[in-house]
Amino acid sequence: MLKNKMETLKTFKVEYSILKNNTMVDKSVIIKSIDDPNKITRLAKLDISTKERIFIQDVKILNFKVV
Repeated sequence: MLKNKMETLKTFKVEYSILKNNTMVDKSVIIKSIDDPNKITRLAKLDISTKERIFIQDVKILNFKVV
């Protein structure tokens, strides 16, 4: 977020796919972010890679929508 511009946070449901133990796994996660697709995907990939303990390159964002 920009320091001089106040933006409201929205809640998004992000669906993603990862390769874990040689099996494709589809899951979803809820995040709060501003309404910018680049920011949403970056935050979601970081959150998912931390939570699932995998490399950020192995996370594929399928879609996201406002909750």
